[in-house]
Order: sequence, then C-alpha cells, then structure tokens
Amino acid sequence: MSSLYLDRKELAVKLDGQALALYEAGQKKGTVPLHLLDRVIVRGNIQLESRVLGALTQRNIGFLVLSGRSTEATAMLAAKPHGDAARRLGQYRMSLSDETRRPLAKWLVLAKLRGQQRLLQDALAARPDLRKPLTGALNTLQGIGGTLRGDAFSASLPELRGYEGSAAAACFGAYRHLFADSLNFAGRKKRPPPDPVNACLSLGYTLLHYDAIRACHWTGLDPMLGFYHDVSFGRDSLACDLMEPLRPLMDTWVWHLFRERRLRAEHFSDDKGRCLLNKEGRQRFYGFYESQVGSARRLLRRYGYALADRLRPEGEG
Repeated sequence: MSSLYLDRKELAVKLDGQALALYEAGQKKGTVPLHLLDRVIVRGNIQLESRVLGALTQRNIGFLVLSGRSTEATAMLAAKPHGDAARRLGQYRMSLSDETRRPLAKWLVLAKLRGQQRLLQDALAARPDLRKPLTGALNTLQGIGGTLRGDAFSASLPELRGYEGSAAAACFGAYRHLFADSLNFAGRKKRPPPDPVNACLSLGYTLLHYDAIRACHWTGLDPMLGFYHDVSFGRDSLACDLMEPLRPLMDTWVWHLFRERRLRAEHFSDDKGRCLLNKEGRQRFYGFYESQVGSARRLLRRYGYALADRLRPEGEG
C-alpha cells in the first residue's frame, strides 16, 4: 500500500505505536502500519489525534484533506523539502527573466501537446465513428505543434499561453464527443462541476496537483514559483506547470472510467447544480486512480529533477 484513503463518517484515526489505528463509532476496526504509507487522503469530518500529524511529518508521509462538498483541497502536508537550497536559488534567478522562462514553458506545452495527441489517437482507434471531430482536432494540434517547434518560433509567454489554450479548446471540443449524451458533458467547467465528467476531472486534477506539489518538495523546488504559470497569490504555480503535461493522462483515465462503465449515473448526485460523486462512486474512482497513477507520479519526479538540473548554478555538477 502507498496511499490510504479515509472517506467514511464517524471515523477517527489515532497513533498506535508504528501504525495508524482506525476507529468507527468508537470501535477499533483495524490498523495500518506507517511504513506501508506514502500519503494519506481524507475527505469530510474525520477526527485525528494531533500525534498522527506529527508521525506523518516525521516519516515524510503526505497528507491531503478534501472538502466534503467539493473536489477541492482544504489542507495538506507535503514531503520534507530537499536539502539543496542552491536549487531554489537557481529557480528564483531564472524566474526573473522571460528569456530563461520561455524555453522551460515551451517544453512543458509541447509535452502536454504530445499527450493530447496520444489521447485523441487512442480515441480515434476506439471510436472510428467519431472520425470527423477527432481528426479535425488532431489536425489543429499538429498545426500548433509545428508552429511551436519551428526554428523561427520566439513567441512571448502570453502568446505561448494562447497556443496552449487553443490546443486545449480543440482537444476538449473533440473529447466531449466520447461521452454519452445522458452525461450532459459539453466541455470543461470547474466550479461547480455541473456533470459527472467534470466532477471526475476536478477530483482527478486535485489529486494530481497534490502529487505535483510533493514532487516539487521532493526535488528541491519551490512549488509556488513557476515558469509557464506566472506567480499568483496562493497558487502553486510550479506544481501547475508540472501537471500540465499530465492533464491528458487524467482526461484519458476519466474517459476509460465511463467507457468501461466503472462509473455510471447511479454513482452521482446533484446538489443545487453541483454534481457530486457518492460514496460508492468515490471508492471506484480512488481505486482506479491508484491503479493508474504510478507512472504519472514517476513522471512528475522526473520533470522535477530535469528542471532542477537546468537550474543548477554554473560551474556546479
């Protein structure tokens, strides 16, 4: 086990030696050894001993709290920061210049573009009846990729974001055709998610964003100081950067959840226009996410280390 999801009412968590003890309605239901854990994700009003947080921090186990009525994170503990402060100094220096930010931002956008193309190519193989919208989007992505890879390409960061936005619009314009009309998915809508597909995308992006924050800490980078995303109060801009290339993976997983009927209409409810996964739906989502996300977590660390190497001060290493 690497991830422990706690998503039950009247659940309490206490420290029991080198394990977490789980209590439900005052009755001990089991223990989970700490050495098996890499992260703990909790949802709703779960009671925790303060000693639990200390034990998780001491053992570098991540901790994420999800809102009980939305898919947003309300609190978190990340990994202990890497001890090499020189990496962060290099990050701060490079973040001050658009000339140094642009190549890193372009690299991230191109990586996301490749992921979007893989998603649509896989969809085309599975759904030849959707050839027109899928090939149309693929042609748009190919054109954008050709422009970005051109030797003469020297767009500013805002222009680069414009290309990325156009690619996202083209991809989602085709992606929405992959889902049954009964799901009422017409495109990406975040707050609140109005339909089952958006509810799953929001939850998945929240979990993936937390893994990106942990990757930043693990590799010695400041998660709030990005290269593609500008600095913004309260935003983990570098974590947003790192997860951009992995968004198409999350989009693919959500498509598979519905295509394979792991999630169906009965796994969702409506709360005044906000679509929510019910308990069984969340369990199915968590299980599928954990079965798929290992490669994405490795990629996040790889991206983090690749950035850290580029940020190394001259003459070092």
